[in-house]
Amino acid sequence: MDWERTVGGYALVTGAVTLAIWVLTVDGGPMMEPRTDPFSLFASLVLGGLTGVSLLATGMGLVRRQLWARPLSLVAFGLLFAGVIDSAGYYAGVGRVGVVVALFVVCLATLAALGWSLVDARNRARRAAW
Repeated sequence: MDWERTVGGYALVTGAVTLAIWVLTVDGGPMMEPRTDPFSLFASLVLGGLTGVSLLATGMGLVRRQLWARPLSLVAFGLLFAGVIDSAGYYAGVGRVGVVVALFVVCLATLAALGWSLVDARNRARRAAW
């Protein structure tokens, strides 16, 4: 199995979904109830936008086997992990259990992708030292 392309595909899909949710939220759609704290909503929107763009860039780079995509994958998946934790906390607070379960699954997949990125970076560094 080609893990690099698999993780790249995961990054592309999650990046596209993240940006779609971000656009719907910015347009005032029903994806998210307005939070009482405007800074919290602003921070969530900035995090979502940066996450989506970084995931799309990472996915394109990994699928094309570009070297710059590997370090970017650590940043992108780290942003996704932080966003998933933030969103899960919000939806747990408003009682949306189904969304929390779905975000938990995304969290596990993201941890697997992060693990691949870290192990791959370590193995490449070890091979380069030979």
